Amino acid sequence: MSVELPKPYRVSVVVQTHWDREWYQPQQTFAERLLAVMERVCDQLDAGTLSHFLFDGQTAALEDLLHEAEPTLGERVLTHTRAGRIALGPWYVMADEFLVSGESLWRNLEIGMQIARAHGNCQRIGYLPDSFGHIAQMPQLLRHHGIGSAVTWRGIDLRHTEFRWVAPDGSEVDALYLTQGYYQHPLNLPNWQAALTQYLESIAPRALSGQLLLTQGGDHLGPHRELAQRIAAFNASQERYELVQESLQAHLDAIGPVERPALHGELRDNTQSFVLPDVLSTRRYLKEAHQRLEDRLLGETEPLWAWLQGATPPQKALLESWKLLLQQQAHDSICGCSVDEVHAEMESRFAQLDQRLSALRGRALHAAGLQTPLQHEGEGASVFADDSWVTVFNPLPLARSGWQRLDPMLQGPVPPALRVLDAEGSPLPVHWLGVQPARSLRSPLDDFPEPVIGHRMELRVALPLAGMQAQALRIEACDPSAAGAVSPCGGQELTLPFAFDVGNGQLLGEADGRLFWQTPAGKLQLLLHTELDAGDSYNFSPAPGNPDRQWHPQFQPRFVQRSGPFTHVHLDFRYEQAGGLDDERRDPGDRRTKVRGLLSLMLCEGQPWLEAEILHGGHAQDQRTRLVLAAGETLSDAAGDTAFHWTQRPVRVADWPAAPTKQVETPVLVNPSLSAVRAGGIAVAHRGLQEFEIVTGPGGAHALALTLQRAVGWLSRRDLIARGAGAGPDLATPDAQRGFDGVTAFAFALDAELDAAALLQTSLMRRRPLMLLPGQKPEAWREALTLPHPKLIPSSLRRVGDRLELRLWNALDEALPCALPGWTRSDDGGDTLAPLRIATFTRPA
Repeated sequence: MSVELPKPYRVSVVVQTHWDREWYQPQQTFAERLLAVMERVCDQLDAGTLSHFLFDGQTAALEDLLHEAEPTLGERVLTHTRAGRIALGPWYVMADEFLVSGESLWRNLEIGMQIARAHGNCQRIGYLPDSFGHIAQMPQLLRHHGIGSAVTWRGIDLRHTEFRWVAPDGSEVDALYLTQGYYQHPLNLPNWQAALTQYLESIAPRALSGQLLLTQGGDHLGPHRELAQRIAAFNASQERYELVQESLQAHLDAIGPVERPALHGELRDNTQSFVLPDVLSTRRYLKEAHQRLEDRLLGETEPLWAWLQGATPPQKALLESWKLLLQQQAHDSICGCSVDEVHAEMESRFAQLDQRLSALRGRALHAAGLQTPLQHEGEGASVFADDSWVTVFNPLPLARSGWQRLDPMLQGPVPPALRVLDAEGSPLPVHWLGVQPARSLRSPLDDFPEPVIGHRMELRVALPLAGMQAQALRIEACDPSAAGAVSPCGGQELTLPFAFDVGNGQLLGEADGRLFWQTPAGKLQLLLHTELDAGDSYNFSPAPGNPDRQWHPQFQPRFVQRSGPFTHVHLDFRYEQAGGLDDERRDPGDRRTKVRGLLSLMLCEGQPWLEAEILHGGHAQDQRTRLVLAAGETLSDAAGDTAFHWTQRPVRVADWPAAPTKQVETPVLVNPSLSAVRAGGIAVAHRGLQEFEIVTGPGGAHALALTLQRAVGWLSRRDLIARGAGAGPDLATPDAQRGFDGVTAFAFALDAELDAAALLQTSLMRRRPLMLLPGQKPEAWREALTLPHPKLIPSSLRRVGDRLELRLWNALDEALPCALPGWTRSDDGGDTLAPLRIATFTRPA
């Protein structure tokens, strides 16, 4: 009796390379390798032995190649891109999705697709083969750009390959799960037949459609010279599989309609693949620098050029600034998990971007006539002007009220008093909280550069502003008896215990040095926690012997300053900890190190904010330091903001194994937050502290822990309790042991009624503060624009060609009014913004 053989599985062989611009080697080294790989690709495309090549979905790699390659190779590559044989896009870089804003991911797609189309073709697939988990709103983001499918790997726990990925707003894409990962190069290996068979046997039972995918290639790999011959030989040697070279899009088309299970929202499950969660805190100085410059671009440069009339934005300069920022967002870059040379180059590029944005700010002021770049001619404020005559600009379409921080620089010695006058010459309520020496070099276009020498004042001014409003002010030195005059506040020594009641809460310093913030919502303790970290740049891992976990609750008061509703408290903290691990990486080493720092707290009557700033100095290695806020609560969940979403997650408390399990990563404990966290009655707005965890506090209740620093000395190791395998080359990274430097700033909101939208807006206004600009020219500014509902969240406002563009999103589970007279909504969604929805509006400039 004959047995009917099953029809052969159809296997799409998608030849690809995954291109990290920089990782275990710096960018220029990899750029040279890129030329060799792409020459090999072109040789096989020219010969017809390779039919199609997937260029990793990142157009930055194509730009690198065209910049470095000889013209002949560049033209060969472009010939194949124009013919559709090399697939481009849709991304500019493969970013880490949790360390960048939703707007950055939007521009990443926008710029990547523009470049791909300009060079002949754009792959309309959300290709995300190596991102360390995925944001909840990715399906909506893809749909807004006309992309209806996605290919993923990390963060997914599914039995089968095909699934539907559904965003919180209901947007969905057909998605493909690379069950064994994207790095599959069996056709490159000496034992290629056995390796290929083993791979196909592992994926065949997991394909609901019966269509199999081999992503032939890997990190920085080129195709084997006998690729076509090996495919033909394999097909001829058996009847179970039929290998066909084709594009990723052709494979997705071949799957056809199939019943798919649905996955909803964020994908950070590490049951089947590593998600490497602790990159959220590795080299935290990079995260802070990135977020500050991302905020400058979105909260200063673009709205300034959009709202100044008569100033046409320099599109090339803005595009190149965005590219420079996006290049820093590549996952191995912004995650801090590359060799030291890479991150030193990143710091240099951050400095370059900072300089570019400062130049673009000055260029906008010159174009609009607020300030002249010349000493002896021109209109507007002098190039050597201080901040006596200024314009305050609100770069957000959100109204601001209450006390606003201004930091003007006035030339000369510190005056005995100053005042702030509005456009009609009336004094505004003001408090003078601090002063520092300042020096600024100015260089006119028509004469020698000279310094402007004076002092920078820290002021709080009662200045309500509508959204996008510009307000002229006069800041002048005056006699202390003048109307509206204010003098700098003095300080006095402070001893324990102490209590400050500012109307909305109490700051309590107890006799033993413990520090509390008492509000109607509860009593919150502030403390620090340190522990040894035997991990690497990807994963925190406790020392397997003695992890040296310590609580540091003692603070010693230094002095207090009071001015009207403001109370400014300065406290010292000191502690001792292990200087690092011993040679066996199990216990503390013999070296001990002393840590000291300053905690500065600002309280203001009538607002539920405790503003805090930490100066922290220490040189301990192999350790993690966290700020802990303990309210004595038992929590079931906590929430933080990610790209275009307020993401709620269940609490998972650490339970570390005694030893590593091979190829297993311990369950994810730390969570991402772009700028805001809510845990019970604790709400926090921050910059650059993008990792939080719910921990068991010193009293046994849950507490919120924010990572201040994680010092590690290895790119990857294979001996971690947290991860039973390597995640990259085992290379030393001594610069990742860098101690605390600079200032870490926090703000804590302790109002239990503060909802997600209010917290997000508060955080956004702190990250995108008022702009203090030299000169006054009221006619240069467009009219004020305040959003039609106070809970809408603005993402960006810019000018594109002859139109203004405003992007908003709704963080809530309720629809919000969004009608903007004169503005056109791109998706025809009407006058309300659906729950959890993103929308773009435009109008003529």
